[in-house]
Amino acid sequence: MSRILVALTPVTGHVRPALPLIRALVAEGHDVVVYTGRKFAGSVAATGAKHAPIVRGRDLDDADLDEWAVAHGAPEPGITRLRWDVLHHFVATVPGFLADLDDLVGAERPDVLVMDNAFMAGGLAARRHHLPSVLFSVTPLALASVDTAPFGLGLQPPRTGWDGLRYAVLGWFTQKVVFGGAQRAARRVVADAGLPVPEGFFLDWVQTSATRMLHTSVPGFEYPRSDLPENVELVGPFLPGGVDRFRPPAWWDDVLEARATGRPVVVVTQGTVATDPQRLLWPAIDALADEDVLVVATTEQVGYPANVRAAPLVPFDRLLPLADVLITNGGFGGVQQALAAGVPVLVAGRTEDKAEVGARVVWSGAGLALATARGTDATTAQAVRAGVRRVLDSPSFARRAGELAVEYGEHDGVARAVSVITDVAGSGR
Repeated sequence: MSRILVALTPVTGHVRPALPLIRALVAEGHDVVVYTGRKFAGSVAATGAKHAPIVRGRDLDDADLDEWAVAHGAPEPGITRLRWDVLHHFVATVPGFLADLDDLVGAERPDVLVMDNAFMAGGLAARRHHLPSVLFSVTPLALASVDTAPFGLGLQPPRTGWDGLRYAVLGWFTQKVVFGGAQRAARRVVADAGLPVPEGFFLDWVQTSATRMLHTSVPGFEYPRSDLPENVELVGPFLPGGVDRFRPPAWWDDVLEARATGRPVVVVTQGTVATDPQRLLWPAIDALADEDVLVVATTEQVGYPANVRAAPLVPFDRLLPLADVLITNGGFGGVQQALAAGVPVLVAGRTEDKAEVGARVVWSGAGLALATARGTDATTAQAVRAGVRRVLDSPSFARRAGELAVEYGEHDGVARAVSVITDVAGSGR
């Protein structure tokens, strides 16, 4: 059996997708150590792996990310905020994380380093210690490509030669101007680590340097590319079935009755990072208050219309198979869980990678992306109501979501990832 070091960005949307994989690796008999935030110590321990806490890196509760960012001078949501987030959360955190990983590699002597695609420090640690590495994605595929627009803008693939030319200019502008400061900072971080600075765009470095990159999606939900690197494989998502204990809330029978009688069940989730309920949760509840639907909201807020049922956590593997629509701010994992269950999606969010998730929902034909306000990233009740009515009234969305569910069912992302990690670990340093 192998010794496996897993390094995860201390954010719920990066840790939770990894838990089924970690649990499967432990079940195979591997010795697994997981480096991530203290907030996730219990979740890691429940898989049977050993938790290694962040010591010198920044261990910030992701529920406090927005508050922390504002307190440290972050601008309002938009391209400027995206640039700020990448510099402060993706690049500036690397030295502390890398120092911790250096200590862990020395203490644990792993055979392979496994990381999520936002963990730049993991790629540097693998290079510095001559370790093979496996990277898995927690976002839409972010590698630059001649067949896509620059990542983060939420634009569809080029349809004409003019689109391709425009995207090439946007790519140059994005790399040299928008992220020029982050590029220079990333180069300094790598040089300070005593490693040669790679060529190309810094957001691609960790993905192209990994021994293998496992993209946790399916072809039907990812743009086709003619220049996909040889180390990249689409394996399907790491679906978190059974990760959470399920105790049905008092109103669970209402959901079962709605499903049995044909009353639409609409699930609304605000996500784990952009948690301001004024952005999506309350607009959605207001939009659907007078509609003949049952709304299930994942929140602790109180004071709802009569057709709303709420709880802070209802496992999606139990809830989504009973739903007709998911309204979300665009978390990659939750959207794919919905599509794997054959549920159409409304995405209302453009921060982090959410514009890209929404663009892929539209491209795949399995849902809609709703407009959000510049500066607040909030949608409106009118937009939500129109979106829900359109999805429920147009069979094409449910039909396309059902087709994607079949495709998702043909992939076992966790089993494939275990196989790849085992092979890479056995290949030696």
